[in-house]
Amino acid sequence: MSVRNNVIAVVAISFIVVGGLWAYGNLSKEGERQKEEGALSVEGILLVAQRSTFNGTNPEIRVSVNVPKKLVVVNEDAVTHDLQIKDSAGGILNVNTAPLKGGQHFNAAIVAYKPGTYEYFCSFHPGMRGKIVAEN
Repeated sequence: MSVRNNVIAVVAISFIVVGGLWAYGNLSKEGERQKEEGALSVEGILLVAQRSTFNGTNPEIRVSVNVPKKLVVVNEDAVTHDLQIKDSAGGILNVNTAPLKGGQHFNAAIVAYKPGTYEYFCSFHPGMRGKIVAEN
């Protein structure tokens, strides 16, 4: 009987281990799928850092004064990037994502308090600069 019990125990443990590995694999794939879909379906502004640009062109971003706009910054590059918005006059909410390694993202908001043109940039790469135009 002890051999039979051992065989049953080994089979049961094998099912548990295989089931656990299958579940883990599916969960990690689901997380990747949600990450990809989430990055593509951002309601707001998506800036993807890749090849020393944001979205390939460092696009001009238009916002309305006193209307927060969701901002998602994703680093899909092999090097570290960040995104900063700085205005000492208080016309726009300052943003500093801190360094983002490849595959990391940062959620924030763009909030302009006054009409004007403001700059966003990567502090690591001088060519990664764009403008935010805030209008009433």
